[in-house]
Amino acid sequence: MSLVKDKLTSNDKSPFDIGDKVSFKLEKNVFNGTIEKAYNNAYLIAFKSNDPVLEDKYHDKVVVSNKKLTMVKMSDHNSKEAKKKEDNKDEKK
Repeated sequence: MSLVKDKLTSNDKSPFDIGDKVSFKLEKNVFNGTIEKAYNNAYLIAFKSNDPVLEDKYHDKVVVSNKKLTMVKMSDHNSKEAKKKEDNKDEKK
């Protein structure tokens, strides 16, 4: 008996999309940033820090697991949210 694996990555299931503003914890501090790229289970986040050590270490970009992100502001171009609304309209018909 073979089990069919779910082909969707955890990012496909997450509400986050490129351009969204998110918050995350990095070295015991909370930062806000913008999603620039999606990976299988994480996102590349662009952020700003006033700490020269963090600036030198991360160069204003960090990869964060999608499970450790919190939505701050959804992008106007969030395709996942638009798809959910479209699916809900189809279900109501």
